[in-house]
Amino acid sequence: MTDPSTADQPVLRLGARTSPLARAQVDLVAGLLAARGAGSSFVGVTTSGDLDLRLLTEIGGTGVFALGVREALRADKIDCAVHSLKDLPTAAEPDLELLAVPVREDVRDVLVGARLDDLPDGARIGTGAPRRALQLQDWARLQGRHLEVVPVRGNVDTRIELARGGGLDAVVLAGAGLRRLGYLGVGDDLSGSDKEDTVVKGLPAEILDEAMMLPAPGQGALALEVRRSLDGPAREAVALLDDAVAHAEVRAERAFLATLEAGCTAPVGVRARVTGRRGNTFDLTMSAVVERTLLDTLSGLTKQPPVRTAVSGSTTDPAQLGADLARSVLDELFDEVRRTSAGSAPARHERAT
Repeated sequence: MTDPSTADQPVLRLGARTSPLARAQVDLVAGLLAARGAGSSFVGVTTSGDLDLRLLTEIGGTGVFALGVREALRADKIDCAVHSLKDLPTAAEPDLELLAVPVREDVRDVLVGARLDDLPDGARIGTGAPRRALQLQDWARLQGRHLEVVPVRGNVDTRIELARGGGLDAVVLAGAGLRRLGYLGVGDDLSGSDKEDTVVKGLPAEILDEAMMLPAPGQGALALEVRRSLDGPAREAVALLDDAVAHAEVRAERAFLATLEAGCTAPVGVRARVTGRRGNTFDLTMSAVVERTLLDTLSGLTKQPPVRTAVSGSTTDPAQLGADLARSVLDELFDEVRRTSAGSAPARHERAT
């Protein structure tokens, strides 16, 4: 961390979880602040997600890693919370503000322990994310193969070790976290021989193309959250870290998730990409995948392929584009409800109007 060189430069207390990845993300933000003349210090926070070792789907994963950090923010123990944006609930907080989204890291997921072509039939793949499980099983279905998806939890190193000798053939992890920890080089990519050369901590690995594995909403992005009452040089220092392109992309993705009324552990993948910008107008493309069982009335369709959809457009409001895409998915799902429940009792899931 750095100290200010002059008295009028702010020293911001950055709060985050104490995991190695969370600390690496804070160090990244501290470096960005230092480059703009602002100092910072780190305040570690233990969250309910750190204390409860059950699967996130069992404890209600939405917000479990953000709540403790937000409490520290409200108690004025920190000035700025550094979140993995994909862990942040989509509902607005009246006293808190998502002030900045720095430049986004790689949004893709990485298979660690094996490469797709080398997976044996019946391979055991570890992930705690229903989104990843959904897309892995859909890939296997299209390939005419069988995979066993095993629920796992733990920090990045713990999960990597499960693929090294913990009874799993591979695990799926976010590429952004691997890069921030220095486990995945900036030159590792999907093309040519690089695919065969990708290694994570001595294990073969493969960066999964978005066509096969769409990321979680906000994946690869950091959220810098502050109290709305924060003002002066401290607010200005954080605001200067905002990247308009990254912020536009995650606004679209989070609006998509919010309109579906789904949490961060829902079987939903979405990727918004800014392809051009003219002033406040963004050219965006969006692709999404949603499990058909998102509506409990479709729970009998577990073997059906997921809903896949895409949209593109120019807008000054990326959130509106994301919401519109989500509504098109809901329309398709509710049409399916009506078809499958014709002549039966009304569906339990009522669409908000």
